[in-house]
Amino acid sequence: MDARDQVLFILQVVLALGPIAVYFLALGLVNSQARPFLISARRDFVLLASAFVPLVLVPAFGLVATGHGWLALVVVAGVVALFRAMLPARHTAWVIYNVGVGQFHRLLGRACRRQGWQLRTEGDVLCIDPVGLQLTRHGITWLRNVSLEFHGAGRHSAHARQLVEALNDELGCESMLPSPTGASLVVIGASLLGLPMWYLFTHMDQIVDVVRQILFA
Repeated sequence: MDARDQVLFILQVVLALGPIAVYFLALGLVNSQARPFLISARRDFVLLASAFVPLVLVPAFGLVATGHGWLALVVVAGVVALFRAMLPARHTAWVIYNVGVGQFHRLLGRACRRQGWQLRTEGDVLCIDPVGLQLTRHGITWLRNVSLEFHGAGRHSAHARQLVEALNDELGCESMLPSPTGASLVVIGASLLGLPMWYLFTHMDQIVDVVRQILFA
């Protein structure tokens, strides 16, 4: 592998790992806050996809460089189609970070009582009477997050918006110590970011030479 190939490899590593490292750093900082953080599932999915898209683009660029442009186009089109298919609908699903499942149920119950409603649990399905709202709840323990999605005719109703606003107010009243999960995610993000950056700085002379050759060729 000559100097130019090494530089291209370094840049590919930085492009692929950099966004993922930043994503884990941000996730760790969110999980280190004193309060839970509410975000729409649609926005959360866009941020997640933005972090991992370079892992697909780097091989696609490699296919273009080797003369397989049509294959690269098919790969990119497939990724775009998958993204559109998995993108959550607007205002129907939400993700809460830095919260446990039990804590989430307590906060949701308080939000319902604030509205004069009653929370009823049927497995992972949460029913809110008497307004007839139904939600499904899923949690990822090691990330300390809970996702909830509205179902049925009431998912776009004013009652659903009121519940989200009340829940967000309850989240703002929480006060917690920094979690070990947040610290672990920060370490993971810093490690992923530090490795390519260290590789970049240790080969800076080669990068400068290759860039100079390209500019003055």
